[in-house]
Amino acid sequence: MTALPPPPRPRTTSYVGPAVTTSLGVVALLVALVVGLVSARTFIGLVTTDVLTASGAPGPSAVAAADAPGMTTATLEAGERYAVHLAYDGSSEPRLTEDVLLRAPSGTVVAADDDPAVDGRFGVGSWSVVSVSAFTAPESGTYEVAVPAATVQGARVVLAPDQDVAPFVGGILGTIAGVFGVLVVGAFGAGLLLAGVIWWVLRARARRAVGGAPA
Repeated sequence: MTALPPPPRPRTTSYVGPAVTTSLGVVALLVALVVGLVSARTFIGLVTTDVLTASGAPGPSAVAAADAPGMTTATLEAGERYAVHLAYDGSSEPRLTEDVLLRAPSGTVVAADDDPAVDGRFGVGSWSVVSVSAFTAPESGTYEVAVPAATVQGARVVLAPDQDVAPFVGGILGTIAGVFGVLVVGAFGAGLLLAGVIWWVLRARARRAVGGAPA
């Protein structure tokens, strides 16, 4: 007596697998979107500055501002580092013809001739801002600030606390890591989503083939 072949296995028609795979893909894409937004915000913070507003007025971090040439005063703290930023409205980057000089309350004259911690170049509206020098305040109090002429008309100098190197470098590394994370997680999520959709279509066909009853 010849043995009968085993009956074919019933076709699986459940949507659980495709639903889980598709959901995981959507979640991964949402995670990639969040990481991308955080990275973009970090990058924008690195390439913008709060020493100047879009109208050319001193920003919230500025401690003093003056036209080049011009005079102003600044209240500074002993031992603190301050950067000299040159702001200009135009395409040609200017430079100061001399160092900015500051007269301390005791009469000591300080020249802003050090290099800034971060050689920053920023855009604020139609204005551009470049960090040109830095200095350390020898004492606390109100300083008289003498700003020399610049090589272009309409430029102005803004004093603000010097930027720390560590947070700036950390922001750069964080942005790079964020971009890499977006690429990896985004590719993973897109792959899961595509696999889930294909799986869903195959299961739908299988369900139609057996009359719509789930296995």
